[in-house]
Amino acid sequence: MQCRTIELTALNRTMLLDIITEYAAIIALSIGFAHATVSDIPAIFPAIPAVASFEAVDTTQYFKRSPDDFIHPGIWHTHEDLERIRENVLNNTEPWASTYQLFRADQYSLVNYTMEGPFAVISRGQTSNYSSFAHDARAAWQNALMWYITKDQSHWDRSTSILDAWGSNLTDIIGIDRSLLIGVDGDLFVNAAEIMRWEGNWTETGADGRGEVGLAISCTGSSHGSRRCTITRFTRTFRTATLGYSPMYHPETGQSVEAGRDQDKFLCHTMSGIGWSAYGARVGQSQGSDLYSLGRALLLQAAEYAANYNLNHTVVYNPQWYRCEAVPVKGSWQAISEANRGVTKHNPIWDVLYYEYVVRRGNQGPWTAAAKEAQGLAGGVTSNDHPSWGDLIWARHVNVH
Repeated sequence: MQCRTIELTALNRTMLLDIITEYAAIIALSIGFAHATVSDIPAIFPAIPAVASFEAVDTTQYFKRSPDDFIHPGIWHTHEDLERIRENVLNNTEPWASTYQLFRADQYSLVNYTMEGPFAVISRGQTSNYSSFAHDARAAWQNALMWYITKDQSHWDRSTSILDAWGSNLTDIIGIDRSLLIGVDGDLFVNAAEIMRWEGNWTETGADGRGEVGLAISCTGSSHGSRRCTITRFTRTFRTATLGYSPMYHPETGQSVEAGRDQDKFLCHTMSGIGWSAYGARVGQSQGSDLYSLGRALLLQAAEYAANYNLNHTVVYNPQWYRCEAVPVKGSWQAISEANRGVTKHNPIWDVLYYEYVVRRGNQGPWTAAAKEAQGLAGGVTSNDHPSWGDLIWARHVNVH
C-alpha cells in the first residue's frame, strides 16, 4: 500500500484551502481588525505528520518572530509585483497590455459595479446564499488592482466601499462547506484589503483592535495577544504547507491523490488542487519562503503529470496512491478518471505555474507550457475557484527574478 497518512479524511481540496485561508488570515490579522467577527470557521486538517522524503530544509529561517517581520502587501501581490504589473501596462508591454484591456472592461473591474451584499450571514452547504459575497469579493479585488494601475480614486472608492460594507455587517458564515467558501472567495477579499490597506492607506470602518477578523479566523483577545496568535499561526501553517505536498503528489510521477476522481472544470479536484497548491506557495514566496522548490519541485512534477494526461496523452496510474484512511468519493479509483478530462479556460491554473517554474526559474516544463497555450487567455471566469487573469498578475519576463 502506497497511501500517505493524513490525520483526517476530508478532501485535499479543503486542506489546500485551509492553508491558503490560514495565510490570508494571518496577514489580515496584522492589517487591522474589522468590526465584524466570524467564529467557528473549521480547520478541516490539523497539522500533517512528517511523512515527506524531501531534502532537508531548515524551515525555521522563514518563521516570523514579530509583527514587523511580515511583508505588506504580502499575500498574492507584493509591492514589487504590483509595480511590475503597473509598469508593464503603462509601457504597453505584452502580455500585460492586451490582457489589461480585457481586464479593465470586465464587469468586476468597473467603478459602477453594483454590490450584491452585504448580508449578516452567508452560507455554503445544503442551503447556499454566498454568490453575493463571491461576486463582491471579486469586484473588490479587481477594483483594487485597477486603482493601483490607474491611480483613479473612483476605483479606490469602489474597492474600499465593498470591503467596509462586508467588514461592518458580516457576523457569521455557516454551512457544511463554509471552509470552502472562505478559502475560495475569502482569498480575493483579503487580497483586496491587503492592497488597499498597505498601498492605498485605507483604514477599515469599525476597526477596534479586538483581535478578531470577520473573514477568516476568530482569534480573540487583546491586540498584543492577537499579534502573538498571528506569529504562532504563521509558524504552524508554514509547517503544514511544507509537509502538505508529499501526501498529495507521488514523488516519482507527480500523480495527484485525486487523479482517479475528476480532472477539469468548476469544482473538479485534480487540477484545482494543483492550482491551490501554487497559490499557497505564492503566499509563502511573498513572505520570503520558497515552497515552490520543495521535493525537487514536486509541484511542477504534479503539473506536468496532469497537463500531459489532460492533453490526451497516456500516463502511468497507480491505484494505490491515495490518502490513508480516506473514503474516496465514488471510490476506490482503480483507473485514472476521464471525468472532465481536458485543458480548458474554465480552470485557469496554468499561468501561475508556467511563469514561476518555466519563465522565472528556467525549469523544464513542456507539458505545463503546452497546457498554458491550450488554455488560452485566462480571464472573465464566472467562478472564484481561481483568480484568473494570469497574463496580467503572474506574468514575468524571461529570467527576471
